[in-house]
This record gives sequence, structure tokens and C-alpha cells, in this order.
Amino acid sequence: MLQRTAAVTAALVITLVSVAGCAAGPGGTASSATTAEVPKLDPQVASTLDDALRTVQASPGVASATNRIELHQRYTAADGTDVTPPGLDAWDNRDAGPAAPPPIGGVSPDDPVLPPVPTPSARPTPPVGATETHSFSSAFVVTMDPDATPSEAMAVAVAMAERIAWTGVTLTLQVPAGPGHVLSTVTYSGTFDQQIPDATALGVASGLATLAATPGVTGLEASIPQTMRIDYGSLTIGVSPADDATLARVHGVIDGTAFAGTTLHGSFGNGAKP
Repeated sequence: MLQRTAAVTAALVITLVSVAGCAAGPGGTASSATTAEVPKLDPQVASTLDDALRTVQASPGVASATNRIELHQRYTAADGTDVTPPGLDAWDNRDAGPAAPPPIGGVSPDDPVLPPVPTPSARPTPPVGATETHSFSSAFVVTMDPDATPSEAMAVAVAMAERIAWTGVTLTLQVPAGPGHVLSTVTYSGTFDQQIPDATALGVASGLATLAATPGVTGLEASIPQTMRIDYGSLTIGVSPADDATLARVHGVIDGTAFAGTTLHGSFGNGAKP
């Protein structure tokens, strides 16, 4: 569905999905909760993420790249009930740096951004005897130069897949507005446990560049799922003016890109779904 209202500004997010496993690494573990130890990221895992970040930062056309890592602890009672103390993750990650931007789609009136969990003044005490599990999340946010080429944008996703082997990593890639094109944002969600073919990544980047330069398009946001099936992802487009001719023209452009068949999102100015 195409939005007939003003630009849909995609909050650049790179909120990453938790990588299954203990805080010490990507292999799942559980242990009896006997202490209130703060989880730590395994040095090898941290080194791999740092290597990916440095590679992306040095890539042609990249203006900036950041990665926010958060650690997560969960406590489960014998009956399977989640008994994690409220605010535990917030306390564990209080020094992790600024909060990541809201997830893709979070700017939609139908999907309001949830407020952050308050950080307790003292570390919450986990329940005695509960089973403890650790995981971590890694959120890469990359902003390209406004004049970056689709090939340069494509190379970022491919480089990530070559260095990271976990589904828990999400990449949000933004090309700012420039002469002749609007801002575009794409989020790859949990795709980095597999090879991403150059042709697939180039199809995404080229399709976004084409749509961002299409007359009448005022906002552009895409999401690529873990399966790398582009048509199983989503596309949110703002269109102006709000007339059938503009809408039909933009639909025609979409059909000539890698996003043909992808689920479209948006709304009319009065909130009705097209």
C-alpha cells in the first residue's frame, strides 16, 4: 500500500535481534542462578563484531557506521515462568552508550515507539535457584554518503555477511536525501548467518535508488527478512501529490525493481488503508 500523505521518514534503526546463546558467546547455555554476576561478551565474539564494523567504516561511500551491543539475562522458574527482575537488562547495559533509534516502522501511528525501560538505581537481585540464560544483541547503523552508488551500498551488506555468522545481527542502512532523490532506509533483519549474493544485495540497493529518485516519492523504507526473500519483506512509500496518476506511476516503477511483489505499506491522508 502506498502512502498518499507527506514523506514517511524512516527512523534509522539498527536495532538488532538477540543472538541465541550465552553472554560468553553464540552457543546456548543455561546455568543455575547462584550469583548476581553481570554477563560479559566473549572476546572472540566481540572481536568479530569489531572487525565487521571496521570493515564497513572503511568501505567506499560510507559516511558513518556504529554498532550497539547489549547483553541480555533471563531467569526462568522450574515451571517455566519468566522471573527476570524488571529493569535487569537496563541496569546491565547502563554503560552501553546512547540508546539505538527506534525500530523500522516505529514512526508509524499504528506502531508507536515504546518508552525505554527505566534503569534501576541498584542492580535487581535475580531469584535464587532460577535457571539463567544469556544472549546478546548487536545493532549496526550505517549511513552512506548522499551520492553513494548502489554498488557501494550493496557492498556493506555483503561485507557483513562475510564476517558475521549469526542471525541475531541486524543492519539498518540509510542513504540520505541528495540532489534528485529522497532519503531511503533498508533494514536487514537477522540475515547474516548466510551468504548474501552480490546480485541480491545490488537488486535491493538499485531498487531503492530508483524509487528514491522517482518523481512523487516523498519517503522510502524497506525491510528484508531473515530468509532474504525480498518479496517476503515490506516496503513503505510516501507519495505526493495524492492522486491516482502518481500512485499508478510509482506502482509501475516498483514492478520493475527487486521489490516487485513485496508487501506495500501506507495509508491515505484520512487514515484509511489503500
